[in-house]
Amino acid sequence: MATSSNCEIVLVRGVEDADGYPCERASKTQCADCGSHVCDVHAEECDLCGEIFCASCYYSHMNEPHAKPALPQRAQPKRERSA
Repeated sequence: MATSSNCEIVLVRGVEDADGYPCERASKTQCADCGSHVCDVHAEECDLCGEIFCASCYYSHMNEPHAKPALPQRAQPKRERSA
C-alpha cells in the first residue's frame, strides 16, 4: 500500500486540455492492474473480487468474465421418442 506519495491521476478540464493537472491528494493505495498510486476519490473497488483500480483499469476489469453475471442454464426439455 502506498503511504507518502501523491495520487497519480491527471485531471483535465475538457478535450482541449492537453496537459491537465495532477490530483494533489495523498494516495491511499495502488491500482491492482497498472500500479498507479490513487487517492480515495479516484480509487474504484470491484465488488466481486475486492481489488482496487484506477478508473481506466476498473472499466477494463469490468469486461473480465468474473465481472459479468452468470446466465442461468436452461434445462433442455426432454424429447419423447416415439416407438
